[in-house]
Amino acid sequence: MIELSEECRLVFCVGVGGVGKTTLAAALGLRVALRGRSVLVLTADPARRLADALGVQGLRDAPSNIPLPPHGSGGKLHALMLETKASADAIIRRAADDETSAQRVLDNRIYQAFSNTLARSHAYAAMERVHETVHDPLYDLVVVDTPPAQSSIEVLDAPDHLVEFLDQRVVRWVRGGAITRRLLRMVGGDSLVTALTEFLAEMAFLREGFADRAREVRDLMRSSSTSFVLVSSGDSVGIEAAKSVAAEVAARDFELACVMFNRAFIPAVGRRDRGRVTYPESLAALAPKLEQMRTLLAQEEERRRSQIVAFCEELGTTGWCLPEVTRPLGDPSTLSAWIEQARAV
Repeated sequence: MIELSEECRLVFCVGVGGVGKTTLAAALGLRVALRGRSVLVLTADPARRLADALGVQGLRDAPSNIPLPPHGSGGKLHALMLETKASADAIIRRAADDETSAQRVLDNRIYQAFSNTLARSHAYAAMERVHETVHDPLYDLVVVDTPPAQSSIEVLDAPDHLVEFLDQRVVRWVRGGAITRRLLRMVGGDSLVTALTEFLAEMAFLREGFADRAREVRDLMRSSSTSFVLVSSGDSVGIEAAKSVAAEVAARDFELACVMFNRAFIPAVGRRDRGRVTYPESLAALAPKLEQMRTLLAQEEERRRSQIVAFCEELGTTGWCLPEVTRPLGDPSTLSAWIEQARAV
């Protein structure tokens, strides 16, 4: 099974939607915790799948302690689901010089709309939260479950995008252009212009803190203490989708630690070398058909394996295959048993 070095402090699980990325992030964090480390699994996916994977009623923006199975080695597992508004407010309070400056931003109606509704505000909040937690001495490792596909890439780009926004000429133009303000008044009225101007002025004031953390997060993401794990299904459609995500990761000079192929094999199918399956008498008439089906499944599994091997060779990285499951992975014990069945490509 994939082993993370003791130096690894941060793991990003990336991939398209529907391939089991959240489940893999939960299982990977659990596995490391069972080996004695303190782990936080942070989901930046607005869907509430992480709580289901860990078998808990729900998760909040504050870390929740996840009970471990009894066979662990003294580690700890925590999990949280990012809530954009709460995280964005915390960002402002950390970045501001004082509470008065922070409160001016928090009370601004443009900020309130931004922190609640703009798509990229979730990505900004996610990366600021990564910066906070990875420097928290409480955690040896932070595992980030990114949103699906393009949203996942937005999370990776968020630090640079925020600084670019604060540096753009349009921001300075709105703050300093009388003609622009007159046009905005015609569209939205004096209150909108005042709120927007004050918001941009305060954000510019906070720029230096954002820029410093953006550089730190970017450097951390490219350091040897960070690993990127690409999650994919084992079929040809899933592999084609994973190729585009891998290309996006490589374009940012991030290095893939490995690829995890979910639902890549059925454990019982590959046991042909253990002798012919004995069927109960009630199924004796169906035995030939069942054997034929088993042969076809084995052939399909081998075809998938060939595709997976070729993909890993193309990327120049290691791969692991995870099995199909017959019951929901909704508690730490079943998660642990599932990920331990991983096979090297």
